Amino acid sequence: MLANDPIIESVRESYGKTVIPPELSELRFAYPEFLPNPVLQYRNKTYDKLMRLDLIRRRTVLDIPEFYVGSVLAVTISDPYAPGKVSKFVGICIQRQGQGTYANFTLRNRVDGQGVEIRYDLYNPTIREIQVLKLEKRLDSELLYLRDALPEYSYFPFDMTPEPHIAGQPVAVNPLKVVMKKWPWTQKWELYDFKGIQLLPDLPDYEYINKWKIKNQYDKYDLMKEYRQHIPEDEQLEIWQEVKEHQQNVAEIRKIERRKKLVSQTVKQTKT
Repeated sequence: MLANDPIIESVRESYGKTVIPPELSELRFAYPEFLPNPVLQYRNKTYDKLMRLDLIRRRTVLDIPEFYVGSVLAVTISDPYAPGKVSKFVGICIQRQGQGTYANFTLRNRVDGQGVEIRYDLYNPTIREIQVLKLEKRLDSELLYLRDALPEYSYFPFDMTPEPHIAGQPVAVNPLKVVMKKWPWTQKWELYDFKGIQLLPDLPDYEYINKWKIKNQYDKYDLMKEYRQHIPEDEQLEIWQEVKEHQQNVAEIRKIERRKKLVSQTVKQTKT
């Protein structure tokens, strides 16, 4: 998460000089749900502002740790039908998407020899705890291709020992390239420019030809592609300033909220 993070540096090299200071630039990767919808017709400044305030309010109640696609998480939720009224699932984060309270993430693991995926709403009130067992990044922004990779890449024991991460240190990028099962797959992963997949020697040659033909047919003429997929940095600056302020004040805010709750409970007891 520091300024010398290789992913952040690559982004800066791609987009040139940035208007976002180094102490805020890493927040776009740790808090992607704070960015508004990149589709202009679905954006409203007042709505986006209220949404961010709601997200900050919810984060004072639930401690949502920093994690990325490729991190291994353990999520505990309230479940009235489970023993102890809670259930826990461990898995690797293969996708993170959505804006605002619609933000969600998907975990994948293998249970009894079967691939299992669970999608969680990040701000779901039934979530008791989100624990990061292994904090790291991968070469790709999503890992849905693990569905067609060899099983060992999707297995993580439920009693996995957490690997501590030193606060303030950059998050490591795992350079792992997974080995895929025999072609064909459930999706045409060969059409995407994934860096976390090993070379595909058994793939028919015509698939390679179609891959590059489709990828390069129109992209080189699309001058607005970057604008449609990203929020301008001058608009991001206000967002990350709010998030940084929340980070600095969250401990004090939680103390105040606990005091309010204690006072409220005391008043109720005295009335009864």
